[in-house]
Amino acid sequence: MVKGIDKVSLKGVSLIVVNAEKDSSQFEIPNEKGQKLGIMANRQAWTGKLVEALSGELAKRGAQIRAKAPLQFSVAMPDIVFGMADNSYKFTVKVSVKSSKGWSKTYDGVAESGTGLLESTTSLTERLSGQALAEAIKAMLADGEFLKQLNQKG
Repeated sequence: MVKGIDKVSLKGVSLIVVNAEKDSSQFEIPNEKGQKLGIMANRQAWTGKLVEALSGELAKRGAQIRAKAPLQFSVAMPDIVFGMADNSYKFTVKVSVKSSKGWSKTYDGVAESGTGLLESTTSLTERLSGQALAEAIKAMLADGEFLKQLNQKG
């Protein structure tokens, strides 16, 4: 469970969260200056992990996640950036959320870490990307506007 926002109750909310990313190809994640760093990602796969984790967090708070729910949230990840500065690394993800009621908003998830002396590049990127996705979910669940949209009735 995402820490710090576990008091939110979504009892009585029925929705489905879907992956809006259609492109499953690999792309090279740029840094803040747009330079390619050789780190590859699949935007559809990353968004799929985010959708799964977000659905789980909503369900833990009492929401009913159903395929034929009256409310649908579509999630996309238009931007992923990996930064390196001195002895720290940072992943930033931009997450776009749209509801079937016409509402939309973008959230950022950021994870930063110093270099791990015994950590491989693969391990570092997996850990930081997961933390960045968790931070985006935390931002959504801490946003009163997002929570208000969840409680919209048919």
